[in-house]
Amino acid sequence: MLAALDFLGDEVDYANREWRYSYRRLFDICPEKKLSKVVSQVLTQYSTLTKAWDVEANSTWVCRTYLAAKMILNATVLTNTLEHSEETGLRVANPYYEYYAALSLLRAVVYTLPTAEWSNGELISVSHSRAINLAFDWLGKFDQDTAKRLKALTQQLKAQREVISYRAPASGDSVLDVDYDLYELLIMLSELAQFNSELLEQSITKNADPSSFVVKPEYIFQLSGFEIKGFAFHDSEDAYRLSYLKRKMPRPFNLAETMTEGQTEDFIGAWDADEEGKFTNGSPCDWQQIFDVP
Repeated sequence: MLAALDFLGDEVDYANREWRYSYRRLFDICPEKKLSKVVSQVLTQYSTLTKAWDVEANSTWVCRTYLAAKMILNATVLTNTLEHSEETGLRVANPYYEYYAALSLLRAVVYTLPTAEWSNGELISVSHSRAINLAFDWLGKFDQDTAKRLKALTQQLKAQREVISYRAPASGDSVLDVDYDLYELLIMLSELAQFNSELLEQSITKNADPSSFVVKPEYIFQLSGFEIKGFAFHDSEDAYRLSYLKRKMPRPFNLAETMTEGQTEDFIGAWDADEEGKFTNGSPCDWQQIFDVP
């Protein structure tokens, strides 16, 4: 049951290591020699966790990798919606789609950080500013200049969303700057989360006791049923997908392999309109702009 899963494509050899994902941007900013040092540092941090692995840690990290994978899918829906908005002239919503796509991926990174405490689920609602700081501090391990530049872009996207929300510009979106590469940012963040999850998986395989590969039901309830601002919500699809992981993948794997075709189709398809001629996310070939979604 816990044998290595079939991968989306061929393994990639880089920095004296085989990777389970074909990175488009992340490895371009970090030479092999430096990346080897980054890998060693990060594995040391994960080993502190995995050498003390127990059922609680396993349950927490299954949930964290599931959440991170969902954030990548959420960003995919948002960028698909952004493209539809641009095609149909609904420009007023574009700053929201851009910023919240980035925020989703910042959260994906944070959920995979060995240094970020779960704190009984409080990490799920990590603040915008903390997510920005944590994610770009981590990206700085690979290249400080890239991290500073993309952090500034993220803060710009946040500011432009607030221009629409708080200032209602009389000149429309002509006051906004659109001279940036949104997809460089989104791809870099999604790959950073994937990178973390690959090293976490390797550390678990090396150090953890397989008898701890159990997911406690209360963690499923925590993620699928929740309260925000006094209002209660329940997501039956989350409950179903987490129950699937509990049965079939009861330990963390990397994000690309945590996703299944059924999960991605159901998550992304849930936002498709029922009426013909309305918005749809298209087929899986339309979901690949920021991550290789199965």
